Amino acid sequence: MEDIHVDDSLPFLHNAGDIVIQSGFVLGPRIIRDYELVYFPEGTHSIYKLGNLPFILDEPCFIFTRPDTIHTYHFAADKIVRHMFVHFDYAALRNAEPRFQLLLQDGNHFPALHQPLLPGIMKKILWIANHQPPYWKRRMAVLLAALLEELSSVSGHTPEETAPDLPIPIIRAIEYMEEHLSSPITIEEIAQRSGWSHEHFTRVFVASVGITPKRMLLERRLIRAEGMMMKGEITVKQIAFWVGFRDEHHFSKMYKRIRGMNPSDYIKRCKDTLFRHTAMISDPQTPYPVNRHILINTYIK
Repeated sequence: MEDIHVDDSLPFLHNAGDIVIQSGFVLGPRIIRDYELVYFPEGTHSIYKLGNLPFILDEPCFIFTRPDTIHTYHFAADKIVRHMFVHFDYAALRNAEPRFQLLLQDGNHFPALHQPLLPGIMKKILWIANHQPPYWKRRMAVLLAALLEELSSVSGHTPEETAPDLPIPIIRAIEYMEEHLSSPITIEEIAQRSGWSHEHFTRVFVASVGITPKRMLLERRLIRAEGMMMKGEITVKQIAFWVGFRDEHHFSKMYKRIRGMNPSDYIKRCKDTLFRHTAMISDPQTPYPVNRHILINTYIK
């Protein structure tokens, strides 16, 4: 387990998540005691209100909220809304260091349409939170520090090149996984959909997505299972069958190993007000499950 050493030169992350909310949900008014950075990857005409000041989220953007400020999220009335967030504390912000002047004085709403680097950093933070590789907490803190500095930089508001998409054969392979999650498909069979050899397919897949095809197939199955568990309409045994596991025991064992909790615990958590208003999406370019609220560090600062 990573040593929890508080380094005041870096942000201290509390929790993070990638949540898809059903249309019409209102979060707040609320006051938080730490900082919150939220990324909305699409313009949905949701509204973020800071006190009585509204910001219409009509394009991809970041929302930065300071501690002890009253704010409300009015999610779009006619569509689901995805948002990625991280809660944290940061001595540099508390001390109002000059390099964060823009963020602290004027910054609440930051358009991201021409800033592909910044959403990429946010997505990487979420990837690390979900996979928890060695030194994951420090890596997240370093990336968040860089993201905050870029948001605070006037020079950072110039257009940049668009981030490349996944190779088409990889997208086809992931789509094939999604279409056959309830079947006992093999990686060899999936590789054939790309037109490449098994070895070449695996190399390109890892380089493009960041995880192996085998892990991706497992992730897609768990993601679909979580969508079913969220609805709470069928048993864990039935869910295990519908997402390609040979039996309930194998499904529960794998879910516990990957997610750190039993399926029954996840079902109980989905009764929370926020999670009752979540919605599922299929996004082949997201190599981790959405609708997970990940605890990183407790509020010790």
